[in-house]
Amino acid sequence: METSAGFWFLAVLLLAATSFSQAQTVQRYFKVGGTLQLSPQPVSAEITSIVWKYDKNLLAEWVKDAIPLTYYSKFKGRTNLNTDTGVLEIRNMTAEDSGVYSVEINNQVQSQVYQAVEIEAVPQPEVNVTPLVCNSTSESCKLVCEGDVSKAGPVEYFWKKDDGEWEQSGINTMDISNDEETQRVETFSCRIKNLFSDKESKPLHSPLFFLFPSVPSLTTVSNDKGREAPVTLGAVISSLMVVVVFGL
Repeated sequence: METSAGFWFLAVLLLAATSFSQAQTVQRYFKVGGTLQLSPQPVSAEITSIVWKYDKNLLAEWVKDAIPLTYYSKFKGRTNLNTDTGVLEIRNMTAEDSGVYSVEINNQVQSQVYQAVEIEAVPQPEVNVTPLVCNSTSESCKLVCEGDVSKAGPVEYFWKKDDGEWEQSGINTMDISNDEETQRVETFSCRIKNLFSDKESKPLHSPLFFLFPSVPSLTTVSNDKGREAPVTLGAVISSLMVVVVFGL
């Protein structure tokens, strides 16, 4: 009997561990004062009952023809549950609303749970150069888009050369080589973006910028008909030769 009881005890533990491992946690981000929307996994049958929980405590409950739509505790007055789809919306989110949300539809607990995470606006970034001795004699340098994003959630980085288009980057650094293309770029800027905000840095003057001499444009003179005609390089040289000959 003891062996049988031990077997069943281990079986229950194994089943619980399997159910726990099968739960899928999906992160959902919100900002303080904003709205959090949670959508359950679709079900094939008509929805006749819904129970949403927050950290295992009742949040909202509805059973067709039995229990009217009811909201509980701190979620009263700022929550909306769509009984046709099961979608839950919570307004005026606070930092205390962070936690795990789960849903049961038609008496079936869904395997997907939602981890609500508060995130803040992205910081004002700043572009810095490494190494600090980067200059016109360096072969290459690295630009770093700096800013504390530890509380900003998932972020994206963008770079811009002079007044060009923003180009998305997967990281906050950009390598620049000391070649002619880079030498023609006078400034670099970066931008950080998350789900609720984005900010850009002030332009950084490139340490590799080189002011190339401009190509002289062709001048024009008026011909005997009063029209302007371009002066070619050959004409200029010929004129100089005439001056030299007669000067001798």
